[in-house]
Amino acid sequence: MNKKKRIYFLIMLLIFISGVSLSGCATYDEMAGSIFSPPEVTMTSPAANQTNVSVNSSVKASFNEAMNPLSFNANTFKLYGPKGEVNGKVYYNPNSLTSYIVTFTPYKPLIPNTTYTAELTTGIKANLNDPLKEAYKWRFTTGN
Repeated sequence: MNKKKRIYFLIMLLIFISGVSLSGCATYDEMAGSIFSPPEVTMTSPAANQTNVSVNSSVKASFNEAMNPLSFNANTFKLYGPKGEVNGKVYYNPNSLTSYIVTFTPYKPLIPNTTYTAELTTGIKANLNDPLKEAYKWRFTTGN
């Protein structure tokens, strides 16, 4: 085999091997869709519609990806009770590699036997600055 044919053969062999090894990989569209999809809330605590919640509870939400810690504040994570907005502290740990949890801690205990609404606004963003697709709200009720 002459030199040109060997080079051509090697190039074709590499292309074939690359195609076989990549055949099970995600397509560009699949990868881009997962990278540029809006973040999602995966769990809340208290859970939606939970009852008999302690009046000393913090309110938490977890996400499916790392979030931008600068997007969490009193304007993006809100808690509402019968007297309006509840004052509290919002905290997100940007150093966690596996649990992407934001916590709202009220400054005062919640009112017993009362329904509260928690809201995460679209001002909350992932690390790539993709915002929540829409505001996320859930309710829970405190116990005695």
